Amino acid sequence: MKLKKIFVFLHLWVGLLSGAVLSVVGITGSLYVFQPELTGIFYSKYYQTQNTGPVYPAEQVVQKAETQFQEPIATLNFPTRELENYQIKLQKKKEWLFYDIHTGEYLGEMKQRRGVFEGILELHRQLTMGETGSIITGTCALLMALVLLSTGLYLWFPRKKRLLKDGLQYKKGAGPKRRAYDLHNVTGFYVSIPLFIMAITGVNFAFPEETQTAINQITATTERMPAGKKLKSTYVANAEGLDVQQALQRMATYYPNHAKRSLVLPKDSVGTVLLTFVEDPTVGAGPEMRPMVYLDQYTGTELYHFNPETSPRGARILRNWFIPIHFGEVGGYVTRVLWFILGFLPAFLWVSGFVIWRNKKRKNRATTVKVG
Repeated sequence: MKLKKIFVFLHLWVGLLSGAVLSVVGITGSLYVFQPELTGIFYSKYYQTQNTGPVYPAEQVVQKAETQFQEPIATLNFPTRELENYQIKLQKKKEWLFYDIHTGEYLGEMKQRRGVFEGILELHRQLTMGETGSIITGTCALLMALVLLSTGLYLWFPRKKRLLKDGLQYKKGAGPKRRAYDLHNVTGFYVSIPLFIMAITGVNFAFPEETQTAINQITATTERMPAGKKLKSTYVANAEGLDVQQALQRMATYYPNHAKRSLVLPKDSVGTVLLTFVEDPTVGAGPEMRPMVYLDQYTGTELYHFNPETSPRGARILRNWFIPIHFGEVGGYVTRVLWFILGFLPAFLWVSGFVIWRNKKRKNRATTVKVG
């Protein structure tokens, strides 16, 4: 009985206190599930092409952008994931520029590359609070995975076998209080595993190094995948770094059977050149195979190369599986629709849990008044 009271206390107060954050994270996650398709629809002027024919060379697109705006390239995103045109960010200009994939025609600019979905993603990951928000969302996701779901399953588990059936179905003709209890209890049981998967993969975005340590321990992997932000070029005084054309030439030497995904040039004198690729440029099912190569900006030497087929096991699990699982893409449209629905469940469980707690408080207050 004592253990049950502890679990009731933990489930109640961790749920009430973290529920608001988990509700926001869940709902925004649902809204983001179909982001590639919806971005293409909402901002079709920039992302959809009406032209056909061969792909306009990236080398000419970046040359056109630099000439047009008299400013060097910072980032080039290639057409992938239902977004059909080139997206370019210059070093100083705040807006993103868009160029047609077939003609190289300038299509216009947007302040946020994904439009409204940029704000939704920021709210989902950071609550618009930067690093502090990331710590909050990551901690709440960890609490849901390790505390709320485990204590919830313990409290759900019937102590007598004949009561098991009651825990698996909603009672017909139940009153408001019993209905609220069933909605929370029975629904929570059925969604506990997918919610655990969503939460534990989401923790990686807030605590990547800690998540990698845990995955490496579980998989007996000794080699760590370095954090990209910590990789640095060796500064060479008065030396010219790789320009965008040279970087594109280097990019052409890697992964000929993959689609190019992005090219990111260094922000400062010790930054790196980042090349990323993707095996399937559509929003497909299964693991997301995204090779990435970090180069020294002065020498072009590889500082780190993630190969999704040959890198250490721990790194492959994190890079290949965590992203498609978290966003529901691992099973194609079936899991994406399921994940869209599941994203609303933390809010549903928070509200139904609050109703149960409020009903019990009212009952206890009424009992106290009656006894008095």
